Amino acid sequence: MYLREAIESIINQSLDFEDNIQIIVVNDGSVDNTEDICLKYNVEYPQNFKYVSTKKCFGSSHARNLGLNEAKGKYINFLDSDDYISRNAFKKVLNFFEKHYDEVDLVSIPIYYFGAKKGAHPLNFKFKKSRVIDLLKEPKNIQLSAPSSFIKAEAIGDLRFDENLKTSEDALFINEILLNKLKIGVVSGAEYHYRKFEAKNSLLDYSTNTKTFYTSRVEHFYFKLLNESKYKYGRILKFIQYVIMYDLQWVFMVNAVDNILSETEIGILFKNLIIILQNIDDKVIINQKNISNQLKAHIIFLKYLKGEYINLSNVWGDKKRLIRDILTDDLELNQIFIDIYEIRNDMIYISGVLTTFFNEKGSIFVEANNKFYECKELQYPQRDKYSLNFKYGYNNNFEVYIPITSKVTHIKFKSNFPDFHNLLIEFNRPCRLSNISKYLLSKEYVSRVDYNEITVKPRNFQRVFKNEILTLTSMLREKKQGWKTGVLLRIIYFMLLPFFASKRIWIFMDLPYLADDNGLAMFKYAVGQDDGIEKVFVLNRNNIAFNDVSQIGKTIEYGSVKHRIYALFAEKVISSHPDNGLVYPYWGNYPFLSGLTRFKLVFLQHGITKDNISGWLNKADKNISLIVTSSKEELESFFMFPYNYHKEVVQLLGFPRFDFLEKKANNREIVIMPSWRRYFHHSTKENILKSNYFNIYNDLINDERLIEFCRLHGYKLTFKPHPNVYRFIDLFETNDYVTIDTERKYNDIFTHSSLIITDYSSIAFDFAYLKKPVVYYHYSADYHFDLEESYFDYEKMGFGEVIHDHESLVNLIMDYIVNNCQMKDKYRKRVDDFFEFKDKHNCERVYNAIKKIDTDY
Repeated sequence: MYLREAIESIINQSLDFEDNIQIIVVNDGSVDNTEDICLKYNVEYPQNFKYVSTKKCFGSSHARNLGLNEAKGKYINFLDSDDYISRNAFKKVLNFFEKHYDEVDLVSIPIYYFGAKKGAHPLNFKFKKSRVIDLLKEPKNIQLSAPSSFIKAEAIGDLRFDENLKTSEDALFINEILLNKLKIGVVSGAEYHYRKFEAKNSLLDYSTNTKTFYTSRVEHFYFKLLNESKYKYGRILKFIQYVIMYDLQWVFMVNAVDNILSETEIGILFKNLIIILQNIDDKVIINQKNISNQLKAHIIFLKYLKGEYINLSNVWGDKKRLIRDILTDDLELNQIFIDIYEIRNDMIYISGVLTTFFNEKGSIFVEANNKFYECKELQYPQRDKYSLNFKYGYNNNFEVYIPITSKVTHIKFKSNFPDFHNLLIEFNRPCRLSNISKYLLSKEYVSRVDYNEITVKPRNFQRVFKNEILTLTSMLREKKQGWKTGVLLRIIYFMLLPFFASKRIWIFMDLPYLADDNGLAMFKYAVGQDDGIEKVFVLNRNNIAFNDVSQIGKTIEYGSVKHRIYALFAEKVISSHPDNGLVYPYWGNYPFLSGLTRFKLVFLQHGITKDNISGWLNKADKNISLIVTSSKEELESFFMFPYNYHKEVVQLLGFPRFDFLEKKANNREIVIMPSWRRYFHHSTKENILKSNYFNIYNDLINDERLIEFCRLHGYKLTFKPHPNVYRFIDLFETNDYVTIDTERKYNDIFTHSSLIITDYSSIAFDFAYLKKPVVYYHYSADYHFDLEESYFDYEKMGFGEVIHDHESLVNLIMDYIVNNCQMKDKYRKRVDDFFEFKDKHNCERVYNAIKKIDTDY
């Protein structure tokens, strides 16, 4: 798909292509138009372009080895077909090699992500300037990527990529070469552009769900590299330790493997990991940048306590205390993480978590002005941490209320857990305090964090000014990632504060690329209310609906500077999607702006909640001020599971969009609307083709009996899957009758269609609300939510039949067509019983509830 862009980036190098560069493309069994593209280039550049094709996919190692066998150049690079390289790269690398030819065999350039994720690769710190790095002196400057490396052909010689490896083959190959000269060249100013995909379908993401990620990788990468270092130098060189630990961290970050490995295989994996860890220094583990301190501690406990730790044995009490003493300072394990900090009516509310490593009893206290307040324990089982099926750490979740009884309040945290008496303070997002922005502005108070103590004082101009100067000075001195944008937005904020301080701003939204849900419905109602509140809707400017929404009310571009400033001054953000990365348009810079943020979040929902989604929607992570529900059962479900919201937050008001739902001209259309399956996030197209999900629905939309029956009775047949399916929509077989729809708005489907076929999608509620028939196709138990945790029983509460096989489904669809697609009486009654409101006053109820939310901040 992106091959042409990759090839053009080489052809257009500042180093003359025809005189200096050979391109070898290996088509490793792809099913796209790779061959057509390559044959055209082969004709245009016969001396520079070589095309190699295999009939079957053998993996990237095999493909690269085939390419190596055909390579004629002095230097070799392995550009991936999804990526591209900066125009100056080859020339800069060539010049560097000519200057340092005898010193290095390998030169690398920095990696920058583009696509779904943007930014620099975590290992780019070594590219501050072009130079030769001695890996014995600077072992942290590791190289793992083959595509961003340029290697002497003579240094490669007979070395080839290990075809037993599906991932980490790059790291092994690169470091086998680096073990020879123990030096690497780094070139700054050139760039390797690595494409990141929204659907997370990279080989690494997919590989974590394969057995070889945990088996052959251990033997053919970790042990092999350890042995080579020991064979050549009599020890495990420090940079090799960093290479292996950097790679190992992704293994330890996998939560569960019991669906991939047998119990015996899991035991073997842990045994091998323990052996590997014996060869890695503690400091190497501690210095890893991409894993939490808690996970680092778990890895070190595993290293020293071995099987006793895995088996939860109690015989190592003295050992664990010794290790914990060592780690407490290095990893700051005696640290609480505050999730929520807010002041309302002269009362400070704090909730957070302290993770301990052994199941020891204890309590957390707040010391405020010489008084102690014991924290109340909260249950957040969804926050439990797992590594390879092993639960590590014990989360002590808490909340506490502290009255403000004096002009100055000093807050410290303490506990009676062993060795955890005086606690350090850190903040989770989206807490409104952070150790970067330093202070929080409330209506009447300024809260500042310094030296693991929070100080609360009355708000006045001088105090705000002083705190801001201190904060800006700290940001400019420390220059942490994101500081430039953070400082700029803070300066703009305070310049505009005199003009915005008295404004009441409400921001409405659905998704950055979408405006057809509860957010837009609520916005339509809100702009008609004359109450002095400025209401704005945010949406991508290039969205086709932008102009239409602008006709309704003030609309600003999502993610623009204006949106970010409005979000800082907003009183409420009212959204059908509550994800932090969406509602905070400055989420990437959040720690720099947290203390200025004041808005209360209203979650309108985008579908009826019927499953336990507390892992995603809990108070600690979202801290929503109002959640809108449409039925008593739905409301009650929020208190069945550990969301931990207070009663006044979850309210039965009815969805705003239901006010705008109405039956319109019947298009005589059957729409098949399956939901998503999370396990596809990590699947390749080849695996999707083999999946039950794909084949079930591919068979249904190509069923000749169904198609002919619909044709005979004048019914259209449409396939409208979940938007996440669109990335592999081209895999479905097409025919001359069924429409595969990726464009139409859901509201249009609800109001004009005759019957929908779904599995577990909440869109069934909207359709049923209009008393239109629904059929649930439960062909197997492959849904990613645990149905036993759902209050919604499809057989007893569903708005249509539950069907389990293809033939029965087709027969039922035809039966509905014969009867003009009318909802049956028993399902009509279920609709009436489920929905609390059908009076078209949902928007009014929601609006009034939003107005009642306190404006303390």
